[in-house]
Amino acid sequence: MTFRDGGDGTPREGLDPAEGRIARFVRKVRWRLREGIYAGRVSVGLRRDVHAPVAVPSARIPLSLRSFEPEDLAWLFPDDDTGSGADERADIAWRLRMVERGALFSHCFVAIDETSGRPCHVQWITEAGYDAAIRRGGALPVLGPDQAMLENAYTPPQYRGMGVMTAVTAMMAKRAADVGARTVIAFVDEDNVSSLKGACRAGFRPYMIRVRRQYAFGLVRTARFDPLPADYAFPHQRP
Repeated sequence: MTFRDGGDGTPREGLDPAEGRIARFVRKVRWRLREGIYAGRVSVGLRRDVHAPVAVPSARIPLSLRSFEPEDLAWLFPDDDTGSGADERADIAWRLRMVERGALFSHCFVAIDETSGRPCHVQWITEAGYDAAIRRGGALPVLGPDQAMLENAYTPPQYRGMGVMTAVTAMMAKRAADVGARTVIAFVDEDNVSSLKGACRAGFRPYMIRVRRQYAFGLVRTARFDPLPADYAFPHQRP
């Protein structure tokens, strides 16, 4: 399961400093071609008061939460660039570099399967005050001083359907309180029904719609934020 789509709109090409120039160029071209001439995406903005009590279902395995460590990548994304988590792996590498440069106020966490000691989920907390560089795509809202955002959650295939995302998202909401946040928000693709249900079980409630569009292989990007209509229905609820 994944509610990835942190929404920064930034290409992840050339993230590995060990890559040669030709490899980075090929990655960049491949990314642009994959964007296509036109594409649109609708996401739902959800929020939660981190101090409000929420009864969250437990995952089917015992979990603990700790900060991300470099060796976690091999467990989370064993297939490297050929696997289903290639974009997520690249996104983590990009975000770690942004954090090192001081351009992004984010903290990456992993959930640990206590039965095996292996990482089974990754997720970010982004704090207020992140640099404008991450908003060049125009797809993220400005966070208030008492807000934080959960981003780029990813669960490896073997751990999906076990309630991991719901449990970890609730744990992450509590972590947001540690950085002074009172409200935590997240954006989930409208058609990602399992992630939307999981976020709601973790105490999040829809309040906003984000419409993103890109043209000319991603060279032009737009984003619009609208309040959630009173009569809004998720795709799986529509006739």
